[in-house]
Amino acid sequence: MTNEEDIIEFVVDSVNLDALDASALDEDLDETDESDDDAPELVVEPDEPEDPVTAALTPGAPLFMIHRSHQLAGILPDVLADASGRHSGAVHLGVIAPMPRMRPLALRTFLDKMSTAPVRIADPEAFAREDSFGPTLAAQREKPFVGPSTAGHWSYFTDPQPGGHTESWVGEVLDAQRDAGATVLLTPGLWADPATPDSSLAIMRQHAVWARNALAPGEHLAVNMTLPSSWLTTPSLRNRLLDEVIDMDDQVFYLRVRWPLLGQAYGQLLDEAILGGYAEVANVFEENDKVLILPNSGLTGWVALALGAHGFSTGIGSGERSFADTRVIKIPNRGPRPAPTRRTFSRPILHVTDQDTAQLLDSLGPGNCPCRFCRTQRSLPAGQWEKSLAGAHYLRWAADLTAEISRHSRGRRVAARSVVRNARNFASSGSSSVPLSGANDPKHLEIWAGLLR
Repeated sequence: MTNEEDIIEFVVDSVNLDALDASALDEDLDETDESDDDAPELVVEPDEPEDPVTAALTPGAPLFMIHRSHQLAGILPDVLADASGRHSGAVHLGVIAPMPRMRPLALRTFLDKMSTAPVRIADPEAFAREDSFGPTLAAQREKPFVGPSTAGHWSYFTDPQPGGHTESWVGEVLDAQRDAGATVLLTPGLWADPATPDSSLAIMRQHAVWARNALAPGEHLAVNMTLPSSWLTTPSLRNRLLDEVIDMDDQVFYLRVRWPLLGQAYGQLLDEAILGGYAEVANVFEENDKVLILPNSGLTGWVALALGAHGFSTGIGSGERSFADTRVIKIPNRGPRPAPTRRTFSRPILHVTDQDTAQLLDSLGPGNCPCRFCRTQRSLPAGQWEKSLAGAHYLRWAADLTAEISRHSRGRRVAARSVVRNARNFASSGSSSVPLSGANDPKHLEIWAGLLR
């Protein structure tokens, strides 16, 4: 009987397969040409290193991006250093700064400090212009999305475009990003009105063509799109969007979706129709070798990685974790305000809870969070609480979750399904000891589990 280990198999790419002589193959294997006179002399210089930005925008290891918030940004270099040191090779890192909501010097300084992240984006946020989605945003907030103290520094944002947005204006948007030190440039990303889908997509495509023509050698571009969630939930709109994207020459897309008002500021998206739209879009992008980045998507973006997306961004503030409708809440000024609730991310249930509940959940098994930010938080004087450390703890775990599904031998979907299943089981098994209700209830886990089947 022949042992299978003694059989050598050959894969031959040849139309003359039948003419091969097995005995000749055996002879070739046994012969050794010690002279090897015809071997080429290798170049002494080392191989040219791969451009880290190109690598980060290529299908493979996912892209985890931190979106700069208005406050508490000082801790972000430490978060990036932590993620870079522990997840090299498994995750690409990036940062996003809201260009028109910062002054030029502050923007440049911030991006310079983020050198640990190869992908550095100065988001033009042109959707907030007065001739785009700006008035609607202002009505919701009762103040402009971009305040006059910073908007005045950015002519591309404030200058009227009475004849429509021109090629020179798109070039101005790119130049502003270059001056800020961005390593990936974005097209303007005006609001895509679902009432006029053809013209909205045509403008997006034309801006991409103009931007691509204006690139210098070695520069990187992502097509920037800002859409209401109806583009994901309405099949005709979604199909129109995907047909357009697939037909374009561009490979990298930066897709920001406006969500409806969330039930909890730091909660997760619970709209199954929108989540189903994300799943469909992410899957089509992956099947067509397109790179999909989902800014301002929080852990919804993490789930989307398992469905075909390439990257996502989140941040410390609620506005960086979601791009959602807002509602102004007016509190009567009747004496001192109550202290704000201390909230933190509970890793066992993948959800933000109040601090006391998070500690009770930790006591059921995982113990105190070992991350450097939580260790620092625990070392503070009794009663003191630093929101920046709680935010850094969340970002650290978001990076860890991204690396976990990236490294899994059976792929992201299987890995994410396992993570979500474990979180559901933990929440269920501990419900008698730590009841989870109201804002502490991780309602999203059931929906995620359905998406990841």
